[in-house]
Amino acid sequence: TESRQLVREGWGIRDTDKLIGLVGRLDPMKDHPTFLAAVALLIRKRENIRFVCVGDGSQHYRHELYTLSSQLGLDKYLIWEGMREDMPAVHNAFDIACSSSYGEGFPNVIGEAMACGIPCVVTDVGDSRLIVGETGFVVPPKDPENLAMRLNDFLNMSKAEIAQRGAAARERIVRNYGTDVLIDQTAKMLASLVQEGL
Repeated sequence: TESRQLVREGWGIRDTDKLIGLVGRLDPMKDHPTFLAAVALLIRKRENIRFVCVGDGSQHYRHELYTLSSQLGLDKYLIWEGMREDMPAVHNAFDIACSSSYGEGFPNVIGEAMACGIPCVVTDVGDSRLIVGETGFVVPPKDPENLAMRLNDFLNMSKAEIAQRGAAARERIVRNYGTDVLIDQTAKMLASLVQEGL
């Protein structure tokens, strides 16, 4: 789409590059260091991959992450993007979305990426496994080797295969978490509470 192209061009991402994105505030719980370690493993094996981290955080922690990224030799592969208002366009610019958190509840960013047709690799925390189902890959938290391996599995797929996974991800989100479904579930819950006299 046009918005995908515009965002990728703004980041200097070529059509031949596969882009892996992580969306989340710069906070220790989001565990960017594990993502960065996985990126360092991937760039040794492959060409034509780029990475972007979208989100902001405290100046001190941001500086820590930037320093770690440089120490790992990621400067020409990884883009640090602050807060964005155009998140659907941002998600659509990705080929693969990633969450490396070691703690989550219901991570909206995974659902948002999937709703845009982007397959995900996530850590097995909170509801992440439940949301992704069979459409993506789930790895243990704080395990950069496993994270890199699963991201590499997607990178080994053809564009058509990734698109197929993305379509399945979108269909799963619409089926399980679409507005109509949530309204229906809420109505049923309220009705059951009324019946119980609460």
